[in-house]
Amino acid sequence: VNKGVYIGGENVASYENDLKKFLNVKYVASLNSGTDALVLSLFSMGIRPGDEIILPSFTYFATAEAVMHVGAIPVFADVDRESYCISANTIEKLITKKTRCILPVHLYGYDSDIENIVKLAKKYNLAILEDVAQAFGSKSSNNKFLGTYGDIGAFSNYPSKTLGGIGDGGFVATNNFKLYKKISLLKNHGQSSTYQHEIMGVNSRLDSLNAFVLGNKLNNFNKISQTRNKFTEFYLDFFDSVKHIFIPKIDENIVLNYFSVQFLNNKRNTVKNLLQERGVQTSVFYHKPLHKQPALIKYGFVDKGLDNTNLLSKNILSLPLYSNPKDNELRYIHKKLVEVFK
Repeated sequence: VNKGVYIGGENVASYENDLKKFLNVKYVASLNSGTDALVLSLFSMGIRPGDEIILPSFTYFATAEAVMHVGAIPVFADVDRESYCISANTIEKLITKKTRCILPVHLYGYDSDIENIVKLAKKYNLAILEDVAQAFGSKSSNNKFLGTYGDIGAFSNYPSKTLGGIGDGGFVATNNFKLYKKISLLKNHGQSSTYQHEIMGVNSRLDSLNAFVLGNKLNNFNKISQTRNKFTEFYLDFFDSVKHIFIPKIDENIVLNYFSVQFLNNKRNTVKNLLQERGVQTSVFYHKPLHKQPALIKYGFVDKGLDNTNLLSKNILSLPLYSNPKDNELRYIHKKLVEVFK
């Protein structure tokens, strides 16, 4: 504040450097949102109109929105009920001569079968853009951070994320210098230096105050993740004896962004209303998959081969999950869960 630098500056540079060390990647470029992280990544990868990108329909709209913004064609793969994410098995049958990129989303913090997707991408010579908006801090079974496997990892620092700021924000992580350089130009009006514009770009810069907050939270992320995992364990203990509920396996490498349970008896809306009446706020992500969204229906997407996607959209409920929960808050939630699930 004393220096009057509100966009970029030392705080942003320091945050980017700390992210590189934390994720063990060569390059990080901060941006003003996770959406821009996706869009600018696709531009930097040379995705062109007519190229096909394979992604899930069971995700937030920004994933498909980014694909559409660069003129590419979303090809929706079904998700696995055991992970809520797409996998190499659901992707391979959709690959055509027009396929250029696989865009797995590590939904809720789960691993979208990234190691097998990497093998698949090499087999067909495809690029990988990881959507890690909901999975900062999660690792694969081989203890490597999600978002560091593909050509680029696109992250979000929206306030509700595991590493959330005080406004919109995001970043990309990559080990490819050419992609990093292209995104660095794109995010700042295509400038290589002040008033020297090499390409057409956009304005997607992270502000200094947000970077300061994010940098401090990053330095304390191990504690943050421990408190979130404590919250997750609280739920797992409770639901261990509850019938008609399915929860994907959560190992020690996963840091959940949302704790989402799958109802096997069509009682989701009933439970949601009962908890809301008792002061426990829940959320439904996502009650209408992307292939059914009004903005995309007009493009003629066919509801075919997306059985799990359609099923999960009707049966998943996300319970409160946040960093540093207080003991009295957990006791309150436990009491209300007992009342509803007794």
